Amino acid sequence: MKVASFIKDAITREVPIIIHGDYDVDGLSSTAILWETIYRGLNYKKCLPFIPNRFDHGYGLSKESVDSCSTLVKEKIPGASGLLIAVDCGITARDEVNYAKEQGWQVLIIDHHQPPRELPDCQVLWSDKLCAAGISYFVSQTLLPGFAGLDLAALATIADLQPLLGLNRQIVKQGLPLLSKPQRFGVKALKEVAGLLEKNVGVYEVGWLLSPRLNASGRLENALDSLRLLCSLDESLARELAKKLSQINTDRQQKTLEMVDHAEGVLLSGPEHKIIVAAHESYHEGIIGLVAGKLAQKYHRPAVVISCGPDFCKGSARSINGFNIVEALRSQVDFLDNVGGHPAAAGFTIKTDKLNDFIVALQTFGESNLTEEQLSPVLKIDTEVSVDYINWDLYDIVNKFEPFGIGNPEPTFLTKGFEVKAVKTMGSRADHLMINLGRDSSRAVRAVGFGFGEWSQKLKVGDSVDVVYTLVKNEWSGNVNLELRIKDLRQTVDMK
Repeated sequence: MKVASFIKDAITREVPIIIHGDYDVDGLSSTAILWETIYRGLNYKKCLPFIPNRFDHGYGLSKESVDSCSTLVKEKIPGASGLLIAVDCGITARDEVNYAKEQGWQVLIIDHHQPPRELPDCQVLWSDKLCAAGISYFVSQTLLPGFAGLDLAALATIADLQPLLGLNRQIVKQGLPLLSKPQRFGVKALKEVAGLLEKNVGVYEVGWLLSPRLNASGRLENALDSLRLLCSLDESLARELAKKLSQINTDRQQKTLEMVDHAEGVLLSGPEHKIIVAAHESYHEGIIGLVAGKLAQKYHRPAVVISCGPDFCKGSARSINGFNIVEALRSQVDFLDNVGGHPAAAGFTIKTDKLNDFIVALQTFGESNLTEEQLSPVLKIDTEVSVDYINWDLYDIVNKFEPFGIGNPEPTFLTKGFEVKAVKTMGSRADHLMINLGRDSSRAVRAVGFGFGEWSQKLKVGDSVDVVYTLVKNEWSGNVNLELRIKDLRQTVDMK
C-alpha cells in the first residue's frame, strides 16, 4: 500500500508524525488505531495524536488546527514539522492543506466523506465503502499485520451508520466479540457505566449506549478525554474518564430534548416546506446534528438545524432515503463558506448576513427536487407471522443473519389481531409505550414502542391491534425475555 510506504518513510527519516482526527466516534477511533499502531506497535515515539476542539478549531482540518499541530510538535518533539495525517477529515480542505504545506508539513489524508471535484494537493487515501476507522484499520494492518484495532473499527463502523455489507459486515461481525469481552480498559469502563459490563454487545448497544457517551465530550466540551479513554492503559483512569463522559452525555440528552422542543415550535409557527429548517442563536452547535436527525426522522423530511452567531452560523443537516443532502447544500455553495459530509448527513458554515437568502434558496431547491413519494414514509414488512410462531425458535433463526444495521435491517414482522392485556407508559416524559399482547389462551408477550407513548391514551385492555415489530431479547436484572420492538400499530375491532 502506497500510504503505508509514505508513513514508513516518515519513520525512517525520524520526523514528527501527527495524527489529526475528528471529534466524533469515527474520527476518535481512526486516530486511536493509527496512533497505537505507530507509537506502540512500531515503537515510534515521535508520533502524537491531535483532536480538534469544535469551538476553537471548527470542523475538520482547519488553519487553526494546523497551527495547533505545529505548536504541539514544538512543545513535545523538538525539530521541524513532519508528516500530518488527517483522518476522517480533510478531503475538501484544499486551502488548509496548502497552508499546512507552507508551514513545512507533508500531508496525508485518509477520509471517506464526499470529495470535491478537485482534491487537495497531497497524498490521499479515500473510499466511501468504509468509514475512516475501517480504512485506518487496513492501513494499520499493512504497517503491522495482526496488530490491534479491529474493536475500534467495528465501534466506528456502527456509530457512523455504515451499511453492514461486504467489508463493513466483516469488520462488525468479527469486532463485536472483542467489544463484548474487551481487553481495552476504556471499552470495559464504557460498558460498566452503560450497565453492560457482563453482557454481550451488539449493534444496538454500540449505537445507542456506548457511542453517544464517546460523542458527548466533543459535542459539549473537548473530545480529547474520549480519545484518552480509548487509548488508556490505566484501568482506574479509564473508569474515571468513563464516568465523566457518561455525565456529559446526560447533560447532552437534556439539552437535545430542549432544543428539539424549541425547533419544533419554530417549524410549527411557519409555513410547511419540503426541506425543514430551524435556526436560532440559542442552539448549541455541538447538538444541532442530533436535533436535525430527530426532526428528519419524525417528519420524514430533510432537516437543517442552524446555530446562529453574530458573524457566522454553523448548520447541520440530515436527510431521508433517496435525497442527497450534501449535493443539495453544494447547489447553494455561493452562499456558504464551507460544506462537507455524506448523502445522508452534512455540515456547513455561512456568514450570518447570508442566512435568510440561503434558507429561501435551499427550500426552493427542495420544492423542485423532492417528490411527494420521497416524503411519504414506507414501512417495509418482511412477512406476516401468527402469534403461535412468536417464540425463541423464530428469534434464533432471525439472529443467524446478524449483525443487523444499515443495509442489512432486522426482519420486520406483522401480526394481526393481538389482544391488549395491559397498557402503560415508560420514560421520564412518559413518551414510550409498553403493552402486553396475546390472543385467546396464548401466553402474553411484552411489546415496547419508543416514541409511542401517546397510544397509552388510545388503547385499553381488551382492544384488538395489528402490530409491526422486530424481535428483541431483553436481558434485565438477571431475567431474559423475548420482546417485540414496535415499529407501527393500528387498532382493529374491539374484542369485547
